Amino acid sequence: MRDKMKYTGLVVIGLTLSGCASMNVFKDSSADQAAIAPPVAAPVAPLAPGTPGLPTNLSSAQIKTLLTGKSWRWKGPKNGGVTLYASDGTSLVEVTGKGTTQGKWLAKDGQLCESFSPATFLPQGVPMTCQPFTGTAGNYRVGPATFNLAS
Repeated sequence: MRDKMKYTGLVVIGLTLSGCASMNVFKDSSADQAAIAPPVAAPVAPLAPGTPGLPTNLSSAQIKTLLTGKSWRWKGPKNGGVTLYASDGTSLVEVTGKGTTQGKWLAKDGQLCESFSPATFLPQGVPMTCQPFTGTAGNYRVGPATFNLAS
């Protein structure tokens, strides 16, 4: 219950902030992002492309249903954290050891599209970026990042 209240409070704070430039915490391709240290988090088993039973094309509706109103733990090549996806297309991202930022998201054509506001750890942000969304049974992949439902 305390974790749910914490995330609810963070969402309220995130939604009251104005403006939304962009960032992509999953790719880490800019020079500014290269200095970000890897997170200390429990390992997440990678999903190999072409794994039997692994859907390759989830519909926009399926992606939206999976994400909306839930917190997802993610681990990318250089970062990890938790993202809460709100039904109004906003998100709150906590990057382990770095801080939080707000974002916007949408699902389209089997992809998750996200943009994020600048933060101290990503001063310029990243524009809306779409990446393939695949997976099944609570284990998903968004581009190079793994996604698991946060408990």
